[in-house]
Amino acid sequence: CLELGRGIKGFIGHTQPRRLAARSVAQRLADELQCQLGQQVGFKIRFGDHSSPQSHIKLMTDGILLAEIQQDRFLNQYDTIIIDEAHERSLNIDFLLGYLKQLLPKRPDLKIIITSATIDPQRFSKHFNDAPVIEVSGRTYPVEVRYRPATENEDKDADQLQA
Repeated sequence: CLELGRGIKGFIGHTQPRRLAARSVAQRLADELQCQLGQQVGFKIRFGDHSSPQSHIKLMTDGILLAEIQQDRFLNQYDTIIIDEAHERSLNIDFLLGYLKQLLPKRPDLKIIITSATIDPQRFSKHFNDAPVIEVSGRTYPVEVRYRPATENEDKDADQLQA
């Protein structure tokens, strides 16, 4: 988003379903952008705001964005909203998706990005007036399954259960 000029006229708001995720992703982005957390990249969670007016990216929980809507119905301080982990389909996320769909005609400059590993992208695209879908393939890692060797007591317990 930053490379495309977003985050200049307003924040890039990025929601996460949990506080720990919001803090962790904010720290990761700050590390990648080689800046101190709270400057270019900030986060806001319940009982803690570690962002500044100079921040370009603001990580937050879904609930924080809902609370901000109560104060600013048009989300004027944002030029981009990223709803991450949309497949969680919590009440907060569902409400945000419905609200943002209604807001878009009033804020054509606002860009909405919805991310998920498991949602039906065509269904969400259709919901947002045939919005473009970008699929990014993830990396897969080999998984090795290991079992602890059974002890003599466990073997006896298994024999008793079968009897």
